[in-house]
Amino acid sequence: MSATTSARIAAALFVVVAVFQVLVALGAPWGAFTQGGGTEGSLPAVGRGIAVVSAVIVLVMAGSILARAGLGPFRRLPHMVITALAWLTTIYSALAVLTNIATPSMRERVVWAPVCIVLFLLVSWTMLRTRGASPASS
Repeated sequence: MSATTSARIAAALFVVVAVFQVLVALGAPWGAFTQGGGTEGSLPAVGRGIAVVSAVIVLVMAGSILARAGLGPFRRLPHMVITALAWLTTIYSALAVLTNIATPSMRERVVWAPVCIVLFLLVSWTMLRTRGASPASS
């Protein structure tokens, strides 16, 4: 699989996660599937605010992994910025795997752990395939 393919798939999954977070922020009754799963139904105001921040972070990660492959809205950022954002995305993706495996919420673990594992693999593949290349040449 090419870096552009893995980056596009990862970005699409990140967008799905961001949409989920936005819907949670708007009051969708999915509290059991996020933030440790301790809330049945809609999240309280603080949890909704966290969901908004999460959505923004996830969209930045989508843009950064696309940029790493020479695609997307961040592709014209300086190489050093793209590299830093892409590495932060990789680290965040790895941590997401660990936290979603360790969550006390069975629902969260069943839904998000596999998604996070796939995201981590796609992001890692993109990073590996673009190692040593400038973003525009990937």
